[in-house]
Amino acid sequence: MHRKVTKRFWWVVSLAAGGLLVGLLGIMVTLWVPKTPGSHMVRYVWVKPGQTATDVGYTLAKEGIIRSAAAFAWLSRFNGLARHLTSGVYRLSPGETLVAIQQQMRAGDVVTIRVVIPEGFTVQQIVNRLIAHHIGSPAAFRTLVAKPLPGMPNPQPGVRDPLEGYLFPATYQFPYNVTPRQALEIMWQTFQEKVAAISGGARLNLGAWVTLASIVQKETPNAESAPIIAAVFKNRLKVGMPLDSDATVRYALNHAVPGGLSLGDLTVASPYNTYLHPGLPPGPICNPGLSSLTAALHPATVPYLYFLTLRNGRVLYATTYAEHLANIAWANQHGGE
Repeated sequence: MHRKVTKRFWWVVSLAAGGLLVGLLGIMVTLWVPKTPGSHMVRYVWVKPGQTATDVGYTLAKEGIIRSAAAFAWLSRFNGLARHLTSGVYRLSPGETLVAIQQQMRAGDVVTIRVVIPEGFTVQQIVNRLIAHHIGSPAAFRTLVAKPLPGMPNPQPGVRDPLEGYLFPATYQFPYNVTPRQALEIMWQTFQEKVAAISGGARLNLGAWVTLASIVQKETPNAESAPIIAAVFKNRLKVGMPLDSDATVRYALNHAVPGGLSLGDLTVASPYNTYLHPGLPPGPICNPGLSSLTAALHPATVPYLYFLTLRNGRVLYATTYAEHLANIAWANQHGGE
């Protein structure tokens, strides 16, 4: 009788062990074998903020990317991913293993849209570039750029684009599903961070500072000459001279002008025409980069009131109008080089 019980016991144990082995093999298949081995199909899955591992597993299973939502949730709890899910859009395939998919999510390897915004771009140029990268539409941006974003300076009378000057030029990696407003807010947030870093928290007239920086940006892309150009305009403001900036006139014209400006261009009726109106224009004329912002904040200590930029990029400076005329004559004799 005892021998029969013992045999039955070991038979049950063997059966249970076999079932456990089959179960473990099933789990291994679920974890290590892709849903569709060799598949190159791609799906974009949005992991929303606040979603749990169970929610994400259900979505992945529904999209046909993984074999088991339960396995995804279990593995997420086991390896800690459940506590560190990074929201965003992921580029996933049923040809990947569950482990590989979770590694992407642990690394936060979300799909992004790379957009380069050069220094000196205007708001309209930035909008056009975002649209070219399939972020928003002309109609969507038309409404968004009509008024400043929260925290931006209130536009002065005559300002054409309230956001002008406050969208920092940089290379951005926008989330795949970024909205037009979010893209603008990211650039505004980046501007604030950069400004805080170089201003040291000093109380400044932000509008005047950025407006001057934008003029410097358009007058010279050269970081070395920027502090001297900024000083020229600062000196003019101190003595009450017009800025006479061609860059502000080009902004006022609001269309490309190849070559030099004509006398007719210099008489365009606009508050941005610094040949006609003393002081700074009502607002920035572009979105300046870090070197121009720094130059406008810390201009060089020089007595110059005039400058002439040659075609080769060299700049001739003068303190008196007579010296400026002599520089012009020299440039004409040497073909503007």
